[in-house]
Amino acid sequence: MDSNEPAEADSAARRELIAKLTDLGAQSASLTGLFQQRAAASYGLGVSDMKALDVLMRNGPQTAGQLGAALNLTSGAVTGIADRLIRRGFATREHDPVDRRRVLISVDYAALTAGPNVYQSIGEAFQRLHESLSTEQLAFLARYQEESIALTQHAVDALAGEAGPAAE
Repeated sequence: MDSNEPAEADSAARRELIAKLTDLGAQSASLTGLFQQRAAASYGLGVSDMKALDVLMRNGPQTAGQLGAALNLTSGAVTGIADRLIRRGFATREHDPVDRRRVLISVDYAALTAGPNVYQSIGEAFQRLHESLSTEQLAFLARYQEESIALTQHAVDALAGEAGPAAE
């Protein structure tokens, strides 16, 4: 039976599972936000600072404008974030080797990895969870996460279009 057939769509058990997934998603988002706040505070940073570090680690060195676009923040807010990251030793500013007029913000990986890693224990716990699942389960969860991220990105983009860049 196809999981999208109307008969199954009317199932009370299915509706309960959908409600449960909705609730679990909200709980997960809330706890993730709380974890991010506490992790950021443990490094002497704010959540936006940590998000900037994440963008820099995923995408490599960025200009303030690129970082601002990725975070939907004003250039002034990004300057403040860059200043805090540099003061804490987690980032550097350097001239673009191709275009010396541009200044790039980069992660200082040596400094970032020198201290305690607050993400290590949760990362290891999730690794154990993932290793306990079958390949089929992992493939399903990966697809679900990809689709969830796409839906969330669409919602973020829609809100960003309505509000414009945020000052922080």
